[in-house]
Amino acid sequence: MTNKSYLMYQRNRIKEGDNLPKDTFFNLNEEKQEKVVRSAIGQFAKNGYEKANIAIIARNAGIAKGSMYQYFENKKELFLYSVQWTIKFFVTKYSTFIKPGDADLFDYLYESSTQILKQIEEERELALFIQDVLLGKYSTVKDQSLDVMLQSGDDYILKMIGDGKANGSIRADMDDNILAMFMTGASMKIKEYILNKARSEEKDIISGYESYQKDIKAMLELLKNGMGEKNVY
Repeated sequence: MTNKSYLMYQRNRIKEGDNLPKDTFFNLNEEKQEKVVRSAIGQFAKNGYEKANIAIIARNAGIAKGSMYQYFENKKELFLYSVQWTIKFFVTKYSTFIKPGDADLFDYLYESSTQILKQIEEERELALFIQDVLLGKYSTVKDQSLDVMLQSGDDYILKMIGDGKANGSIRADMDDNILAMFMTGASMKIKEYILNKARSEEKDIISGYESYQKDIKAMLELLKNGMGEKNVY
């Protein structure tokens, strides 16, 4: 199994590329592509998946309704691409905050987490969109959306593992695939826990972030040191 396929068994519901637009979409310049996606996210966030209106998305993006179907096969493809685009947008825009370098990976993740979310406050609509995806708000496409999020995070996770092994903050005797599955599973569950906690307290993750730092620190402690005694198996 290659590094890029280590989570493939979790993704049998979709194939790579199923959530990508048609080639005509990528003929648009990046600014126009972004305008279309942001318009879609705004409509999904406001009205949900089922009631989101393609005509309104097109109008807000400054294009003809018919053009949307030249770019995307259907609304589901548009939604899944919006999820993928948002994840990659955050990773790219805030890449200066997610390069561990020579620092201990786990210490870095904790110390930088506040900075990351402060930056995400600049993109509140996108952040809340992803929060709602994680919480299963878009139930019709919930499983496929989570699969897309996992796919989009693959390269980032494997890069962190490689950097961690290089600087000694991650043990080198474990296979990257096992480490990636462990990190992905743990981080997804802690996010789900924190987001559900925020929802029960009627607040969103961004405005209530400081109160969740203890939970994040506990997760990183488990990732770093494990939950059992240091026995040899």
